[in-house]
Amino acid sequence: MPLIPWRVKNFLSEHFPLMYHVVANLGLRGNSEEHWDARLAETWDAQERHWPTKNALIASLARPAESILDVGCGNGAILRHLRKLDYSGLHGLEISRYAIERLRAEGIKMHYGALPAISLPDGSFDVVIASQVLEHIVRRNRFLGEVARVLRPGGRAFIFVPDNCLGPIAELEHVVKHELLGRHFSKVSVESMTDANHTMPILFAQAATPLRRTQPDR
Repeated sequence: MPLIPWRVKNFLSEHFPLMYHVVANLGLRGNSEEHWDARLAETWDAQERHWPTKNALIASLARPAESILDVGCGNGAILRHLRKLDYSGLHGLEISRYAIERLRAEGIKMHYGALPAISLPDGSFDVVIASQVLEHIVRRNRFLGEVARVLRPGGRAFIFVPDNCLGPIAELEHVVKHELLGRHFSKVSVESMTDANHTMPILFAQAATPLRRTQPDR
């Protein structure tokens, strides 16, 4: 949208983020396999992909023996941190085959998938992590339904999103600034946090106990 004044773009991004995201990405493949292969290859060891406070929080909430899935795991920073702490049931889901190959070589169980679908069996995991992922997804209700579906009864979802920052005008890959849970879980808590390696505020939602098994919205 290069010919539109910034103030107009900012208004559209603030009040009509989904429309802005769709129009701004016409002809682009911002969340495609090719895009993330290139992006992750360029930034694999970049400082921006390290979240020490988030890693410590997840490690304090999840137990080493639990089965854990990180959806949209990127360079696997969370999973690699947990692996160093002797967590054993670690799984990642990624659209980037580059990331899948690298993380498999490190001994992490990896699955290929394009969100919002999670092509894994019902009730497979004790914990599902979605870190800085939800803001990239258009069909968020379906995605949250998929997260609930692959969790075991009593399982927990750990969801991190930017807190009212980094909307689609700042990151074309983003769809919305923040989107919280709702009807897929029976227990939800939300808190604001920051990471020692990043200045942006983050919302951390912990959701537990899927209410029921339902077919995801399509």
